Amino acid sequence: MLDTILEVLREGWGWTLLRGTAMTLLISVLGMLLGVIIGIAGASIKTSGPKAASLLVSVYTTVVRSIPELLIIYLLFFGSVQTASDLAYALGLEDAMTSWFPAIIGILAIGLIAGSYAVEVFRGALGAIPPGQIEAAKAIGMSTRQRLLRIILPQMFWYALPGANNVWQTALKDTALISLIGLVEIMRAAVLGAAATREPLVLYLMAGALYFIVGVGSQAAFVMAERHYGRGMRGH
Repeated sequence: MLDTILEVLREGWGWTLLRGTAMTLLISVLGMLLGVIIGIAGASIKTSGPKAASLLVSVYTTVVRSIPELLIIYLLFFGSVQTASDLAYALGLEDAMTSWFPAIIGILAIGLIAGSYAVEVFRGALGAIPPGQIEAAKAIGMSTRQRLLRIILPQMFWYALPGANNVWQTALKDTALISLIGLVEIMRAAVLGAAATREPLVLYLMAGALYFIVGVGSQAAFVMAERHYGRGMRGH
């Protein structure tokens, strides 16, 4: 096994997997960022927005959660690939289209999927903030902006961290599905390496190890963030 791994590494597939890891992290981070934006906006609407807007958010979360992630990726990809190709051809950006279109679809898909879960994560976090603190801030004359920056957002993010960690771990693993539309991330790099070297077990074990390292590392980062930003929250 060790000799096979060394041979795979000598053929350059280790670097290919590392580049795939970088792409996985890029898609995951940008997709999660989009999901957080959707989650905060959706949570705010469900908490204090108009009923019609709240109903639309509920429909969005229900539909996205009910549809397999792979189907969402396919719908986004095949629903826009022709339009994107025509636009790229008109602008002379065919190469950019080939290189980046799967990544853009991946970011949108991960963002939509993560956002559907993040809505409830942030809604719960908003609900966990003691109402008395908001009333006390109003009583001492804090503006809406001051209440948002000094009371609501810091506590909301702290309360949301455990749930956001779960959403992140799911988003990280969902990037493997984007390999099916041509994006070379960890899983796609492993598939290409397995086909070229005829050593699928070794390549998939290496891919699994990379997912494990990234997952455990990000888990530790969330735990440290929760401890760091929760220093002033103990006892709440």
